[in-house]
Amino acid sequence: MVLHPLTESYYDAEQKIWRGPQRKDIYNAEVTLGEVIYEVLKKNPQKIIHIQDVTGERLTCEQLLNYAEALSRSLLKLGLKSGDVIGLYANNWTHVTTLMLASFLCGTPVNALYPGFDKESVALIYKLTRPKIIFCETENYGIALKVNEELNLKAPLFLLNGESCEKDLGHIRDLISLETWEESIDFKYPCQDLNGDDTAMILCSSGTTGTPKGVCCSSRALLNQMVFPTLKSDSVVCSFSTLYWASGLWTLVASLTNACLRIVTSQPYSCDYFLDLVRRYKITHMIAASANMSELSLYEDVSRIQQCLESVDTLLVGGSKVQLAVQEKMNEILSSNTRRQGFTVSYGMTELAGMLTSNGGFPSKRLIGSEGKLVANKKVQIIDKQGHPLGPNEHGEICIAMPYRWAGYFNNEQATRKAVQGDWLHTGDVGFFDTEGFLHVCARDNDVFKSKNFQIYPQLIEEVICRIPGVAETCVFGIPDFVAANLIACVVVRTGNDIGLHLTVKDIEQHVKAHMGSMYHLSGGVYFVDVIPKTGSGKVQRAKVLELVQKLKDLK
Repeated sequence: MVLHPLTESYYDAEQKIWRGPQRKDIYNAEVTLGEVIYEVLKKNPQKIIHIQDVTGERLTCEQLLNYAEALSRSLLKLGLKSGDVIGLYANNWTHVTTLMLASFLCGTPVNALYPGFDKESVALIYKLTRPKIIFCETENYGIALKVNEELNLKAPLFLLNGESCEKDLGHIRDLISLETWEESIDFKYPCQDLNGDDTAMILCSSGTTGTPKGVCCSSRALLNQMVFPTLKSDSVVCSFSTLYWASGLWTLVASLTNACLRIVTSQPYSCDYFLDLVRRYKITHMIAASANMSELSLYEDVSRIQQCLESVDTLLVGGSKVQLAVQEKMNEILSSNTRRQGFTVSYGMTELAGMLTSNGGFPSKRLIGSEGKLVANKKVQIIDKQGHPLGPNEHGEICIAMPYRWAGYFNNEQATRKAVQGDWLHTGDVGFFDTEGFLHVCARDNDVFKSKNFQIYPQLIEEVICRIPGVAETCVFGIPDFVAANLIACVVVRTGNDIGLHLTVKDIEQHVKAHMGSMYHLSGGVYFVDVIPKTGSGKVQRAKVLELVQKLKDLK
Protein backbone atom coordinates (compact mmCIF):
# COMPACT_ATOMS: atom_id res chain seq x y z
CA MET A 1 0.00 0.00 0.00
CA VAL A 2 1.35 3.44 -0.98
CA LEU A 3 0.50 5.90 1.81
CA HIS A 4 1.61 9.03 0.01
CA PRO A 5 1.29 8.55 -3.77
CA LEU A 6 3.13 11.03 -5.98
CA THR A 7 0.39 10.78 -8.60
CA GLU A 8 -3.23 9.75 -8.31
CA SER A 9 -6.66 10.71 -9.68
CA TYR A 10 -9.46 10.76 -7.13
CA TYR A 11 -12.89 11.07 -8.74
CA ASP A 12 -15.77 13.01 -7.23
CA ALA A 13 -18.77 11.44 -8.95
CA GLU A 14 -21.21 14.07 -7.67
CA GLN A 15 -19.28 17.07 -9.05
CA LYS A 16 -17.61 15.09 -11.86
CA ILE A 17 -14.18 16.41 -10.88
CA TRP A 18 -10.84 14.60 -10.69
CA ARG A 19 -8.36 15.63 -7.99
CA GLY A 20 -4.68 14.81 -7.47
CA PRO A 21 -2.99 14.03 -4.13
CA GLN A 22 -3.12 16.86 -1.61
CA ARG A 23 0.23 18.28 -0.45
CA LYS A 24 1.36 21.24 1.59
CA ASP A 25 3.27 23.80 -0.42
CA ILE A 26 7.01 23.68 0.26
CA TYR A 27 7.24 27.49 0.07
CA ASN A 28 4.73 30.02 1.38
CA ALA A 29 2.98 32.65 -0.69
CA GLU A 30 5.37 35.44 0.37
CA VAL A 31 8.69 34.05 -0.82
CA THR A 32 10.16 34.64 -4.30
CA LEU A 33 12.48 32.62 -6.51
CA GLY A 34 15.27 35.15 -6.07
CA GLU A 35 15.20 34.88 -2.27
CA VAL A 36 15.17 31.07 -2.26
CA ILE A 37 17.97 30.67 -4.81
CA TYR A 38 20.13 33.30 -3.10
CA GLU A 39 20.03 31.36 0.19
CA VAL A 40 20.64 27.98 -1.49
CA LEU A 41 23.72 29.20 -3.38
CA LYS A 42 25.12 30.95 -0.29
CA LYS A 43 25.08 27.63 1.59
CA ASN A 44 26.94 25.70 -1.17
CA PRO A 45 29.70 28.10 -2.34
CA GLN A 46 32.21 25.62 -3.77
CA LYS A 47 29.80 23.27 -5.46
CA ILE A 48 29.85 23.22 -9.29
CA ILE A 49 26.33 24.01 -10.41
CA HIS A 50 26.75 24.73 -14.14
CA ILE A 51 28.73 23.23 -17.03
CA GLN A 52 28.40 24.44 -20.64
CA ASP A 53 29.38 21.38 -22.68
CA VAL A 54 30.38 23.18 -25.89
CA THR A 55 32.60 25.87 -24.34
CA GLY A 56 33.65 23.88 -21.27
CA GLU A 57 32.77 26.80 -18.95
CA ARG A 58 32.03 25.89 -15.33
CA LEU A 59 30.50 27.89 -12.51
CA THR A 60 30.43 27.21 -8.80
CA CYS A 61 27.50 28.44 -6.73
CA GLU A 62 29.67 31.27 -5.41
CA GLN A 63 30.83 32.35 -8.87
CA LEU A 64 27.30 32.30 -10.24
CA LEU A 65 25.99 34.32 -7.31
CA ASN A 66 28.78 36.90 -7.61
CA TYR A 67 28.16 37.34 -11.34
CA ALA A 68 24.40 37.59 -10.78
CA GLU A 69 24.81 40.16 -8.03
CA ALA A 70 27.07 42.27 -10.25
CA LEU A 71 24.61 41.99 -13.16
CA SER A 72 21.69 42.88 -10.86
CA ARG A 73 23.33 46.14 -9.87
CA SER A 74 24.18 46.93 -13.50
CA LEU A 75 20.55 46.38 -14.52
CA LEU A 76 19.33 48.67 -11.76
CA LYS A 77 21.86 51.33 -12.78
CA LEU A 78 20.45 51.11 -16.32
CA GLY A 79 17.12 52.14 -14.85
CA LEU A 80 15.26 48.84 -14.74
CA LYS A 81 12.54 48.56 -12.09
CA SER A 82 10.52 45.63 -10.73
CA GLY A 83 8.07 44.50 -13.37
CA ASP A 84 10.13 45.71 -16.33
CA VAL A 85 10.64 43.00 -18.95
CA ILE A 86 14.04 41.72 -20.12
CA GLY A 87 14.22 40.25 -23.63
CA LEU A 88 16.25 37.07 -24.15
CA TYR A 89 16.83 35.95 -27.74
CA ALA A 90 19.69 33.47 -27.53
CA ASN A 91 20.83 29.90 -27.09
CA ASN A 92 22.04 28.23 -23.89
CA TRP A 93 25.19 30.26 -23.30
CA THR A 94 26.74 30.27 -19.82
CA HIS A 95 25.66 33.75 -18.77
CA VAL A 96 22.03 33.07 -19.67
CA THR A 97 22.00 31.40 -16.24
CA THR A 98 23.56 34.55 -14.74
CA LEU A 99 20.92 36.69 -16.45
CA MET A 100 18.07 34.53 -15.16
CA LEU A 101 19.27 34.68 -11.56
CA ALA A 102 19.78 38.45 -11.80
CA SER A 103 16.24 38.83 -13.16
CA PHE A 104 14.85 36.83 -10.23
CA LEU A 105 16.76 39.05 -7.79
CA CYS A 106 15.60 42.25 -9.48
CA GLY A 107 12.00 41.20 -10.07
CA THR A 108 12.41 41.95 -13.79
CA PRO A 109 10.89 38.95 -15.62
CA VAL A 110 12.67 37.58 -18.67
CA ASN A 111 10.71 36.97 -21.86
CA ALA A 112 12.72 34.34 -23.74
CA LEU A 113 12.32 33.71 -27.47
CA TYR A 114 13.41 30.80 -29.61
CA PRO A 115 16.88 31.80 -30.92
CA GLY A 116 15.96 30.79 -34.47
CA PHE A 117 12.86 32.99 -34.75
CA ASP A 118 12.62 35.20 -37.84
CA LYS A 119 12.03 38.96 -37.64
CA GLU A 120 8.24 38.69 -37.95
CA SER A 121 7.98 36.22 -35.05
CA VAL A 122 10.22 38.33 -32.81
CA ALA A 123 8.29 41.49 -33.61
CA LEU A 124 4.94 39.82 -32.96
CA ILE A 125 5.92 38.89 -29.41
CA TYR A 126 8.01 41.93 -28.50
CA LYS A 127 5.12 44.13 -29.60
CA LEU A 128 3.27 42.66 -26.60
CA THR A 129 6.03 42.44 -23.98
CA ARG A 130 8.09 45.52 -25.05
CA PRO A 131 11.35 44.63 -23.26
CA LYS A 132 13.42 47.40 -21.70
CA ILE A 133 16.71 45.65 -22.52
CA ILE A 134 17.52 42.80 -24.94
CA PHE A 135 20.18 40.11 -24.66
CA CYS A 136 20.86 38.33 -27.96
CA GLU A 137 23.66 36.45 -29.72
CA THR A 138 25.86 37.24 -32.70
CA GLU A 139 23.76 34.98 -34.93
CA ASN A 140 20.53 36.95 -34.49
CA TYR A 141 21.77 40.41 -33.47
CA GLY A 142 20.74 41.87 -36.85
CA ILE A 143 17.12 40.77 -36.37
CA ALA A 144 17.05 42.04 -32.77
CA LEU A 145 18.36 45.43 -33.94
CA LYS A 146 15.73 45.76 -36.69
CA VAL A 147 12.85 44.82 -34.37
CA ASN A 148 14.15 47.21 -31.72
CA GLU A 149 14.11 50.04 -34.26
CA GLU A 150 10.78 49.17 -35.92
CA LEU A 151 8.92 48.93 -32.60
CA ASN A 152 10.74 51.97 -31.20
CA LEU A 153 11.62 50.01 -28.08
CA LYS A 154 14.80 52.03 -27.45
CA ALA A 155 16.17 48.97 -25.61
CA PRO A 156 19.95 48.64 -25.16
CA LEU A 157 21.27 45.47 -26.84
CA PHE A 158 23.90 43.18 -25.29
CA LEU A 159 25.56 40.07 -26.69
CA LEU A 160 25.80 36.79 -24.77
CA ASN A 161 28.43 35.20 -27.01
CA GLY A 162 31.11 36.17 -29.50
CA GLU A 163 32.50 39.68 -29.68
CA SER A 164 30.82 43.05 -30.03
CA CYS A 165 31.71 44.71 -33.34
CA GLU A 166 29.18 47.55 -33.30
CA LYS A 167 29.82 50.84 -31.52
CA ASP A 168 26.50 50.89 -29.64
CA LEU A 169 26.39 47.14 -28.96
CA GLY A 170 27.43 46.00 -25.50
CA HIS A 171 28.40 42.59 -24.16
CA ILE A 172 27.20 40.94 -20.98
CA ARG A 173 30.82 40.83 -19.86
CA ASP A 174 30.60 44.61 -19.47
CA LEU A 175 27.78 44.19 -16.96
CA ILE A 176 29.21 41.38 -14.81
CA SER A 177 32.74 42.62 -14.26
CA LEU A 178 33.84 41.60 -10.78
CA GLU A 179 36.76 44.04 -10.84
CA THR A 180 34.53 46.97 -10.00
CA TRP A 181 32.03 44.98 -7.96
CA GLU A 182 32.09 45.28 -4.18
CA GLU A 183 29.90 43.23 -1.89
CA SER A 184 27.58 45.36 0.21
CA ILE A 185 25.93 43.57 3.11
CA ASP A 186 23.17 46.17 3.40
CA PHE A 187 22.15 45.99 -0.27
CA LYS A 188 18.48 45.15 -0.69
CA TYR A 189 17.36 43.31 -3.81
CA PRO A 190 13.99 44.34 -5.27
CA CYS A 191 12.66 40.76 -5.02
CA GLN A 192 12.53 41.22 -1.24
CA ASP A 193 9.65 43.67 -1.72
CA LEU A 194 7.71 41.23 -3.94
CA ASN A 195 5.74 38.08 -3.13
CA GLY A 196 5.28 34.62 -4.58
CA ASP A 197 2.35 35.55 -6.82
CA ASP A 198 4.34 38.19 -8.71
CA THR A 199 5.55 37.28 -12.20
CA ALA A 200 9.01 35.70 -12.29
CA MET A 201 9.16 34.72 -15.99
CA ILE A 202 7.18 35.30 -19.18
CA LEU A 203 7.02 32.21 -21.38
CA CYS A 204 5.69 32.19 -24.93
CA SER A 205 2.62 30.15 -25.76
CA SER A 206 -0.04 29.93 -28.43
CA GLY A 207 -2.42 29.66 -25.48
CA THR A 208 -5.94 28.49 -26.22
CA THR A 209 -6.71 30.81 -29.12
CA GLY A 210 -3.79 30.15 -31.47
CA THR A 211 -1.97 33.51 -31.47
CA PRO A 212 1.34 34.13 -29.65
CA LYS A 213 1.04 35.24 -26.05
CA GLY A 214 3.28 35.94 -23.08
CA VAL A 215 2.33 33.62 -20.21
CA CYS A 216 3.04 35.07 -16.77
CA CYS A 217 4.66 32.45 -14.51
CA SER A 218 4.83 33.25 -10.81
CA SER A 219 7.54 32.38 -8.30
CA ARG A 220 4.98 30.50 -6.24
CA ALA A 221 3.93 28.23 -9.11
CA LEU A 222 7.53 27.49 -10.12
CA LEU A 223 8.78 26.89 -6.57
CA ASN A 224 6.03 24.51 -5.53
CA GLN A 225 6.09 22.28 -8.55
CA MET A 226 7.79 18.90 -8.28
CA VAL A 227 8.95 18.30 -11.84
CA PHE A 228 11.46 15.75 -10.55
CA PRO A 229 10.11 14.11 -7.34
CA THR A 230 13.33 12.08 -6.91
CA LEU A 231 15.77 14.98 -7.34
CA LYS A 232 18.64 15.20 -4.82
CA SER A 233 21.52 17.59 -4.25
CA ASP A 234 23.92 15.20 -6.02
CA SER A 235 21.65 14.77 -9.05
CA VAL A 236 22.70 15.95 -12.52
CA VAL A 237 19.99 17.59 -14.65
CA CYS A 238 19.90 18.45 -18.33
CA SER A 239 17.65 19.56 -21.18
CA PHE A 240 18.40 20.57 -24.75
CA SER A 241 15.64 23.18 -24.47
CA THR A 242 16.44 26.87 -24.38
CA LEU A 243 14.45 29.04 -21.99
CA TYR A 244 11.85 29.61 -24.70
CA TRP A 245 10.38 26.30 -23.53
CA ALA A 246 8.89 25.52 -20.13
CA SER A 247 11.14 22.45 -19.97
CA GLY A 248 14.22 24.67 -20.12
CA LEU A 249 12.87 26.83 -17.30
CA TRP A 250 11.89 23.82 -15.15
CA THR A 251 15.39 22.35 -15.45
CA LEU A 252 16.98 25.68 -14.53
CA VAL A 253 14.76 26.17 -11.47
CA ALA A 254 15.29 22.58 -10.32
CA SER A 255 19.06 23.08 -10.46
CA LEU A 256 19.15 26.48 -8.74
CA THR A 257 16.73 25.62 -5.92
CA ASN A 258 18.50 22.34 -5.12
CA ALA A 259 22.10 23.36 -5.84
CA CYS A 260 22.52 20.40 -8.16
CA LEU A 261 24.63 20.34 -11.31
CA ARG A 262 22.99 21.38 -14.58
CA ILE A 263 24.51 20.55 -17.96
CA VAL A 264 23.67 23.00 -20.76
CA THR A 265 24.58 22.94 -24.42
CA SER A 266 24.22 25.19 -27.44
CA GLN A 267 24.64 22.22 -29.77
CA PRO A 268 21.45 20.81 -31.37
CA TYR A 269 20.01 17.43 -30.44
CA SER A 270 21.08 14.26 -32.19
CA CYS A 271 20.76 10.72 -30.86
CA ASP A 272 24.52 10.18 -30.72
CA TYR A 273 25.18 13.50 -28.99
CA PHE A 274 22.37 12.93 -26.50
CA LEU A 275 23.67 9.48 -25.57
CA ASP A 276 27.25 10.72 -25.30
CA LEU A 277 26.18 13.66 -23.12
CA VAL A 278 24.31 11.43 -20.67
CA ARG A 279 27.19 8.96 -20.53
CA ARG A 280 29.96 11.55 -19.96
CA TYR A 281 28.21 13.51 -17.22
CA LYS A 282 26.21 10.62 -15.73
CA ILE A 283 23.04 12.63 -16.05
CA THR A 284 20.28 11.46 -13.70
CA HIS A 285 17.31 13.67 -14.63
CA MET A 286 16.58 14.70 -18.21
CA ILE A 287 13.70 16.48 -19.95
CA ALA A 288 13.39 15.67 -23.65
CA ALA A 289 10.97 16.55 -26.44
CA SER A 290 8.71 13.81 -27.78
CA ALA A 291 10.23 14.27 -31.26
CA ASN A 292 13.70 13.55 -29.82
CA MET A 293 12.44 10.31 -28.27
CA SER A 294 10.81 9.31 -31.54
CA GLU A 295 14.24 9.54 -33.15
CA LEU A 296 15.86 7.60 -30.30
CA SER A 297 13.27 4.82 -30.52
CA LEU A 298 14.41 4.23 -34.12
CA TYR A 299 18.09 4.02 -33.10
CA GLU A 300 19.32 0.59 -34.09
CA ASP A 301 21.96 0.00 -31.37
CA VAL A 302 19.68 -0.71 -28.39
CA SER A 303 22.51 -2.02 -26.24
CA ARG A 304 24.32 1.31 -26.61
CA ILE A 305 21.22 3.21 -25.50
CA GLN A 306 20.94 1.01 -22.41
CA GLN A 307 24.62 1.42 -21.53
CA CYS A 308 24.59 5.20 -21.98
CA LEU A 309 21.38 5.63 -19.97
CA GLU A 310 22.53 3.56 -16.97
CA SER A 311 22.76 6.68 -14.79
CA VAL A 312 19.27 7.95 -15.63
CA ASP A 313 16.72 8.08 -12.84
CA THR A 314 14.05 10.04 -14.75
CA LEU A 315 13.72 10.64 -18.48
CA LEU A 316 10.78 13.06 -18.63
CA VAL A 317 9.17 13.46 -22.06
CA GLY A 318 6.43 15.81 -23.25
CA GLY A 319 5.72 18.93 -25.28
CA SER A 320 3.45 17.08 -27.69
CA LYS A 321 1.77 13.68 -27.92
CA VAL A 322 4.23 10.83 -27.34
CA GLN A 323 3.33 8.09 -29.79
CA LEU A 324 2.30 4.75 -28.30
CA ALA A 325 4.99 2.91 -30.28
CA VAL A 326 7.64 5.26 -28.84
CA GLN A 327 6.41 4.71 -25.28
CA GLU A 328 6.45 0.95 -25.72
CA LYS A 329 9.95 0.93 -27.22
CA MET A 330 11.48 3.26 -24.61
CA ASN A 331 9.87 1.44 -21.69
CA GLU A 332 11.21 -1.82 -23.12
CA ILE A 333 14.72 -0.34 -23.42
CA LEU A 334 14.63 0.86 -19.79
CA SER A 335 12.77 -2.21 -18.49
CA SER A 336 15.68 -3.30 -16.27
CA ASN A 337 15.28 -0.06 -14.32
CA THR A 338 12.68 -1.12 -11.72
CA ARG A 339 13.63 1.12 -8.80
CA ARG A 340 13.63 4.49 -10.53
CA GLN A 341 11.11 6.73 -12.27
CA GLY A 342 12.46 5.67 -15.66
CA PHE A 343 10.78 6.75 -18.89
CA THR A 344 8.09 9.22 -17.84
CA VAL A 345 5.46 10.82 -20.09
CA SER A 346 4.04 14.08 -18.78
CA TYR A 347 1.31 16.49 -19.79
CA GLY A 348 1.33 20.11 -18.70
CA MET A 349 0.50 23.64 -19.66
CA THR A 350 2.70 26.71 -19.85
CA GLU A 351 -0.17 28.53 -18.15
CA LEU A 352 0.23 26.20 -15.14
CA ALA A 353 3.99 26.84 -15.07
CA GLY A 354 4.13 23.11 -14.49
CA MET A 355 2.80 19.66 -15.12
CA LEU A 356 -0.73 18.37 -14.76
CA THR A 357 -0.14 14.62 -15.02
CA SER A 358 2.76 12.18 -14.96
CA ASN A 359 2.94 8.65 -16.33
CA GLY A 360 6.03 7.28 -14.62
CA GLY A 361 7.21 5.76 -11.37
CA PHE A 362 6.89 2.06 -10.71
CA PRO A 363 5.33 -0.02 -13.53
CA SER A 364 2.13 -0.54 -11.52
CA LYS A 365 1.52 3.23 -11.63
CA ARG A 366 1.90 3.48 -15.41
CA LEU A 367 -0.47 2.96 -18.28
CA ILE A 368 1.44 3.06 -21.54
CA GLY A 369 -0.44 5.18 -24.06
CA SER A 370 -1.90 7.53 -21.46
CA GLU A 371 -0.63 10.81 -20.02
CA GLY A 372 -0.74 9.33 -16.51
CA LYS A 373 -2.45 10.44 -13.32
CA LEU A 374 -2.69 13.85 -11.68
CA VAL A 375 0.22 15.34 -9.77
CA ALA A 376 -0.24 17.00 -6.38
CA ASN A 377 -2.82 19.76 -5.85
CA LYS A 378 -4.24 19.63 -9.38
CA LYS A 379 -7.96 19.52 -10.17
CA VAL A 380 -9.54 18.75 -13.56
CA GLN A 381 -12.96 18.66 -15.17
CA ILE A 382 -13.87 17.34 -18.62
CA ILE A 383 -16.69 19.31 -20.29
CA ASP A 384 -18.75 19.00 -23.46
CA LYS A 385 -19.41 21.74 -26.06
CA GLN A 386 -22.20 23.14 -23.90
CA GLY A 387 -19.99 23.33 -20.82
CA HIS A 388 -21.59 20.36 -19.02
CA PRO A 389 -19.23 18.19 -16.91
CA LEU A 390 -18.58 14.66 -18.19
CA GLY A 391 -17.73 11.41 -16.43
CA PRO A 392 -15.18 8.61 -17.00
CA ASN A 393 -14.54 7.56 -20.62
CA GLU A 394 -16.45 10.56 -21.98
CA HIS A 395 -14.51 12.78 -24.40
CA GLY A 396 -14.49 16.54 -23.93
CA GLU A 397 -12.35 19.61 -23.32
CA ILE A 398 -9.83 19.37 -20.48
CA CYS A 399 -10.31 22.20 -17.97
CA ILE A 400 -7.91 22.83 -15.08
CA ALA A 401 -8.54 24.63 -11.82
CA MET A 402 -5.62 27.03 -11.35
CA PRO A 403 -3.92 26.14 -8.03
CA TYR A 404 -2.38 29.61 -7.58
CA ARG A 405 -3.30 33.15 -8.54
CA TRP A 406 -2.43 33.59 -12.20
CA ALA A 407 -1.62 36.99 -13.72
CA GLY A 408 -2.76 35.73 -17.12
CA TYR A 409 -1.34 36.65 -20.52
CA PHE A 410 0.95 39.67 -20.38
CA ASN A 411 -0.85 42.82 -21.58
CA ASN A 412 -3.68 40.74 -23.03
CA GLU A 413 -6.78 40.88 -20.85
CA GLN A 414 -9.08 39.72 -23.64
CA ALA A 415 -7.17 36.45 -24.17
CA THR A 416 -6.96 35.93 -20.40
CA ARG A 417 -10.72 36.30 -19.98
CA LYS A 418 -11.32 33.85 -22.81
CA ALA A 419 -8.96 31.24 -21.41
CA VAL A 420 -10.03 31.45 -17.75
CA GLN A 421 -13.73 31.19 -17.00
CA GLY A 422 -14.50 31.24 -13.30
CA ASP A 423 -11.88 29.06 -11.62
CA TRP A 424 -11.18 26.99 -14.72
CA LEU A 425 -8.50 27.26 -17.41
CA HIS A 426 -9.89 26.02 -20.72
CA THR A 427 -6.99 24.22 -22.39
CA GLY A 428 -8.43 23.61 -25.86
CA ASP A 429 -7.24 19.99 -25.55
CA VAL A 430 -9.70 17.11 -25.99
CA GLY A 431 -9.37 14.06 -23.79
CA PHE A 432 -10.90 11.83 -21.12
CA PHE A 433 -10.16 10.02 -17.87
CA ASP A 434 -10.62 6.25 -17.88
CA THR A 435 -12.13 4.36 -14.94
CA GLU A 436 -8.67 3.92 -13.37
CA GLY A 437 -8.02 7.67 -13.34
CA PHE A 438 -5.50 7.82 -16.20
CA LEU A 439 -5.78 10.87 -18.45
CA HIS A 440 -5.83 10.33 -22.20
CA VAL A 441 -5.24 13.39 -24.40
CA CYS A 442 -6.74 12.84 -27.84
CA ALA A 443 -6.11 16.10 -29.71
CA ARG A 444 -6.21 19.85 -29.69
CA ASP A 445 -9.76 21.00 -30.17
CA ASN A 446 -8.78 22.74 -33.41
CA ASP A 447 -7.02 19.58 -34.69
CA VAL A 448 -10.25 17.57 -34.66
CA PHE A 449 -12.19 17.58 -37.93
CA LYS A 450 -15.24 15.86 -39.40
CA SER A 451 -15.19 13.39 -42.26
CA LYS A 452 -18.47 11.86 -43.50
CA ASN A 453 -20.08 13.08 -40.26
CA PHE A 454 -17.52 11.28 -38.04
CA GLN A 455 -15.35 13.18 -35.55
CA ILE A 456 -11.75 12.41 -36.55
CA TYR A 457 -8.99 12.58 -33.95
CA PRO A 458 -5.77 12.70 -36.03
CA GLN A 459 -3.55 11.27 -33.30
CA LEU A 460 -5.50 7.99 -33.25
CA ILE A 461 -4.61 7.38 -36.89
CA GLU A 462 -1.05 8.66 -36.38
CA GLU A 463 -0.52 6.06 -33.66
CA VAL A 464 -1.35 3.30 -36.17
CA ILE A 465 0.78 4.71 -38.99
CA CYS A 466 3.81 5.16 -36.72
CA ARG A 467 3.86 1.40 -36.15
CA ILE A 468 4.71 0.77 -39.80
CA PRO A 469 8.42 -0.09 -40.28
CA GLY A 470 10.08 2.69 -42.25
CA VAL A 471 7.89 5.52 -40.87
CA ALA A 472 9.92 8.11 -38.98
CA GLU A 473 7.15 10.65 -38.48
CA THR A 474 3.62 11.35 -39.68
CA CYS A 475 0.85 13.94 -39.53
CA VAL A 476 -2.82 13.28 -40.29
CA PHE A 477 -5.04 16.18 -41.41
CA GLY A 478 -8.21 16.96 -43.33
CA ILE A 479 -8.44 18.08 -46.95
CA PRO A 480 -11.67 20.11 -47.44
CA ASP A 481 -14.22 18.24 -49.58
CA PHE A 482 -17.70 19.26 -50.77
CA VAL A 483 -19.32 15.90 -50.01
CA ALA A 484 -17.36 14.47 -47.05
CA ALA A 485 -16.55 17.85 -45.37
CA ASN A 486 -12.96 16.60 -45.16
CA LEU A 487 -10.97 13.79 -46.73
CA ILE A 488 -8.50 12.08 -44.37
CA ALA A 489 -4.92 12.47 -45.56
CA CYS A 490 -1.45 12.11 -44.12
CA VAL A 491 2.13 13.15 -44.79
CA VAL A 492 4.94 10.77 -43.91
CA VAL A 493 8.65 11.25 -43.31
CA ARG A 494 10.43 8.02 -44.10
CA THR A 495 13.43 6.62 -42.24
CA GLY A 496 16.74 6.86 -44.07
CA ASN A 497 17.39 3.11 -44.09
CA ASP A 498 16.49 0.53 -46.74
CA ILE A 499 13.07 -0.17 -45.21
CA GLY A 500 12.10 3.49 -45.34
CA LEU A 501 13.35 3.95 -48.90
CA HIS A 502 11.12 1.09 -50.13
CA LEU A 503 8.00 2.17 -48.22
CA THR A 504 5.08 2.88 -50.58
CA VAL A 505 1.75 4.70 -50.43
CA LYS A 506 0.01 1.34 -50.82
CA ASP A 507 1.84 -0.06 -47.77
CA ILE A 508 0.47 2.73 -45.58
CA GLU A 509 -3.05 2.68 -46.98
CA GLN A 510 -3.35 -1.09 -46.54
CA HIS A 511 -1.96 -0.98 -43.00
CA VAL A 512 -4.58 1.59 -41.94
CA LYS A 513 -7.36 -0.45 -43.60
CA ALA A 514 -6.20 -3.58 -41.77
CA HIS A 515 -6.09 -1.95 -38.33
CA MET A 516 -8.85 0.69 -38.32
CA GLY A 517 -12.53 1.03 -39.22
CA SER A 518 -13.60 2.38 -42.61
CA MET A 519 -14.33 5.86 -41.18
CA TYR A 520 -10.55 6.28 -40.59
CA HIS A 521 -9.31 5.13 -44.01
CA LEU A 522 -7.03 7.54 -45.89
CA SER A 523 -9.49 8.83 -48.47
CA GLY A 524 -7.40 11.96 -49.07
CA GLY A 525 -4.14 10.21 -49.91
CA VAL A 526 -0.62 9.68 -48.57
CA TYR A 527 2.19 12.14 -49.29
CA PHE A 528 5.89 11.62 -48.62
CA VAL A 529 7.80 14.72 -47.43
CA ASP A 530 11.29 15.42 -46.15
CA VAL A 531 10.14 17.43 -43.14
CA ILE A 532 6.86 18.21 -41.36
CA PRO A 533 6.24 21.93 -40.60
CA LYS A 534 6.43 22.65 -36.86
CA THR A 535 6.42 25.55 -34.47
CA GLY A 536 9.53 26.61 -32.58
CA SER A 537 8.32 24.46 -29.68
CA GLY A 538 8.14 21.36 -31.88
CA LYS A 539 4.37 21.18 -32.35
CA VAL A 540 3.04 20.20 -35.76
CA GLN A 541 1.43 23.00 -37.77
CA ARG A 542 -1.43 21.15 -39.47
CA ALA A 543 -2.54 24.22 -41.46
CA LYS A 544 0.92 24.48 -43.01
CA VAL A 545 0.92 20.72 -43.68
CA LEU A 546 -2.26 21.23 -45.74
CA GLU A 547 -0.59 24.11 -47.63
CA LEU A 548 2.45 21.90 -48.30
CA VAL A 549 0.30 19.09 -49.71
CA GLN A 550 -1.70 21.47 -51.88
CA LYS A 551 1.57 22.71 -53.40
CA LEU A 552 2.67 19.11 -54.01
CA LYS A 553 -0.64 18.39 -55.78
CA ASP A 554 -0.25 21.52 -57.93
CA LEU A 555 3.18 20.30 -59.08
CA LYS A 556 1.76 17.01 -60.38
